[in-house]
Amino acid sequence: MTPRTGAVSKIARTSIFVAVSLFVSALAAIGSSPANAAETIDIRFPVRESEFDTVFSCQNDSNPDCRPCLADRPDSASLVMYSILQEALNAGGLAARIQVVPSPNSERSRKMVSEGFADIKSDWDFNIDADPEVLKSLPILRRGEVEKGIYVSQDTFVLSSDTPVSDVHNMSAVSIRTWRLDWEVLESLAPASLTSAATKEQIYALINAGRADFTLLEFSSGPGMVRNLQDIRLYPMQGVKVILPASQHFMISRALPNAEKIVKALNSGIEALHANGFIHQCLVNSGIINEQVRDWRILNPTEGQVAHQKTVPSN
Repeated sequence: MTPRTGAVSKIARTSIFVAVSLFVSALAAIGSSPANAAETIDIRFPVRESEFDTVFSCQNDSNPDCRPCLADRPDSASLVMYSILQEALNAGGLAARIQVVPSPNSERSRKMVSEGFADIKSDWDFNIDADPEVLKSLPILRRGEVEKGIYVSQDTFVLSSDTPVSDVHNMSAVSIRTWRLDWEVLESLAPASLTSAATKEQIYALINAGRADFTLLEFSSGPGMVRNLQDIRLYPMQGVKVILPASQHFMISRALPNAEKIVKALNSGIEALHANGFIHQCLVNSGIINEQVRDWRILNPTEGQVAHQKTVPSN
């Protein structure tokens, strides 16, 4: 019996030692400062349903290649912003896990952040400034950096290939009225008519049916910059583009613990990513900024851009 009793005592002592060690470790973890750089914070990032699977698969991919957004990934603005957010937090000195959460649309995502059900999303300056429940980062996309094309049906594209459009006063436009910036730009262009559609699918269908001539869309990074939705293809009018007169930032929920410190780190990271060209490269590779249209004429230029375009010699 003695050897067995000794063995039991040895096991008991070992168990006590392990328990004490775990307790001490737990105390050390509890006593660590939230500002400790080694601590990983969780950030809930809302993503609209149409792009959720792409971003979710990247989040859970053991291969990190999708996160730097330095490879072509057209048509996923959410993945670009996810990648920039991750890199900006890291560059700002915070270890962060970005957890994507589904959202039906941008308006709902905005509300989720405002009410504390999500933490950070990208948005336009006027949406952030109007909400006292959120904080605003430095700009990710500066005012005038976002460009869009005049997208038309294939028939219109072919007919106009020899005579590039210089204005759209004789053309009919379609968009969604709640797309505030697009609508404002279209009104400033003064097309022959401007129709509001209920959905993006309806925009494509109306143009395909010849009931509208054009809409504004981001330039695709795919072949010919063609946009395709439900087997309807739209083409960018050659030689012209528009700019969106606003800047994009991250909106951060005030309900997020240490929100001010996170904004400070985020701003530091955004400055670093602008300086080293990371953000620009992400935007180029995603098609948000398209180098192919760099010299195309802006139909709604700012005063500074008007002066610049006048100094560019015509061919």
